[in-house]
Amino acid sequence: MSVIKAKIDYSKNGPNDEYYTPDEAVEMIIPFIPQDVKTIWECTALEGSRIVEVLRSHGYNVIPTHIKDGFDFFEYEPAQYDMNITNPAYSIKDEFLRRAFDLKRPLMFLLPTRTLEGLKRGKMFRRNRIQLLVPDRRFNFNPEKPNGAWFHTSWFTHGLNLKDDLNFI
Repeated sequence: MSVIKAKIDYSKNGPNDEYYTPDEAVEMIIPFIPQDVKTIWECTALEGSRIVEVLRSHGYNVIPTHIKDGFDFFEYEPAQYDMNITNPAYSIKDEFLRRAFDLKRPLMFLLPTRTLEGLKRGKMFRRNRIQLLVPDRRFNFNPEKPNGAWFHTSWFTHGLNLKDDLNFI
């Protein structure tokens, strides 16, 4: 059983990995997607998810894959895509990051800003030269609740060659 399959079963009992990305979180990254990107892999999305729909509304070809459809990010990779944009399961964010860096494609992952903490992650981030898009507010991942999340998130990027390592948006 792969890492994500084990965690998907576990998450049914509670570690809050089902945070749905609001449109505004995706809209704000559009200007940072390199102009030569045509096809984006969304490796944790079902067809019709908000990330997929917003990116498609901007003209991108988006390949959504999800474990529920039999596409395990840790075992599968589309034949052709230009970059990976996703909001991965936070409980296994390290595994997602390692796999994504190993694939050697540009990426944008929406993660808690606290993901910057830790010795192992610090080494991984320095080795892979991450850059951040830091929103000026928290997102509301649950439309049934009026306030934003209790935690702040940022878009962790790799391979975009942004002008600055920290980009406040």
